[in-house]
This record gives sequence, structure tokens and C-alpha cells, in this order.
Amino acid sequence: MATKVILLFSCISILIISISAAKSSEKYYMDKMCGGDVIILDGDSKPGIALQLTSSSKYKPNMNCVVKFRTAQPSQRLVVTVEKMDITDCAGDSLRIYDGTTLLNKDVKQQCGAPAVLTYTTASTQLSLNFTSNAAVESSGYQMTVALHFPMIAACPQNLGFFLCKNRNCISKQLSCDGRNHCGDATDENQCSFG
Repeated sequence: MATKVILLFSCISILIISISAAKSSEKYYMDKMCGGDVIILDGDSKPGIALQLTSSSKYKPNMNCVVKFRTAQPSQRLVVTVEKMDITDCAGDSLRIYDGTTLLNKDVKQQCGAPAVLTYTTASTQLSLNFTSNAAVESSGYQMTVALHFPMIAACPQNLGFFLCKNRNCISKQLSCDGRNHCGDATDENQCSFG
């Protein structure tokens, strides 16, 4: 009996690790999505994504790329977190983040260089990322997350599939413990154990 329990526990642990690995394995690259359809985030199939500028080690020169996101419901908002930025050719190269038509990262030091983690929560249901580069030698770009925020869900109940971040953002529980900072303060990654 004890052997069966140990075997069952081992199978469950492997399944949890496999699900966690699958959760974080889907990758999105801005340079492959330029000018495409608006990406709609919803609470079920796509509550958030992890995004990098390029799958290559360096982004291409002379880029002018726009990627747009929006929420599925008018009561939802978006949390965008730039986890890492390596855009060395300031201000020839830059990433501009728009909440509808309002520029969020107005300071040039937040559009390029290597600033610390940047987090913004939109006031509207729309987010646009606009990346431009000049003809000079390029660097690796950025790594970010975009997640749905549910400000109208009172208390952000975990038993209903939500996760309440320490900064009070309410995101999908599906995004916790996937190795990426969807909250903006990384509290969705603080209490994770993978075996």
C-alpha cells in the first residue's frame, strides 16, 4: 500500500512539474507579431503572456514595430511589466508603451538603456507597444509580461481562480508560479515550490 501511495505521489509531482513547464513554455516575440491583429487577453484561455523583442540574440536595425493588446471585457485592465531591458542605443532605439493614446513611459530613461523593472497598469482597455531602432549595431532588446488585471473583482478570491498581488493587482491564478513577473511586484512568484 505504501508503495502505491509513493508511486501516486511521484506521478502527481511529475504532472505538476510538467504543467508548470508547459505553462511557461509558450513564447511570444514582438518582431514576429509586428502589425498583426490586436491580441485580446481574456480570463480563461489567455489571461497574460510573456513577450520578448526577438528570438535572436540581437534585434534587427531599422525596425518600426507596433503590437497592440486589449482586454476582453470593458471592466478589465492590463498590467505591463518590463522585467529586463537591454536597448543600448538611446535614443536612436526605443520602446514606447501606450495606454490607449497616452504614453506611459514618458522618461527617455524608461524607453531605452537598462532600467530596473518597470510596471504600469493601464487606465483603459488598450495597450500598444511601439519599438523603433536605427541603423546602428543592436542589442538584445527587452523581456516583459502583459497580464489582465481585474479591478472590479472584490477581494480577488483565490478560490475563484484569481491571485491578489501585494501591490493590489488582481490577476489570473494561472499566471502564478510560471517564472515570470505578471504582478509587477513579483509576488505571484514568491511562494512557489516545484518539488
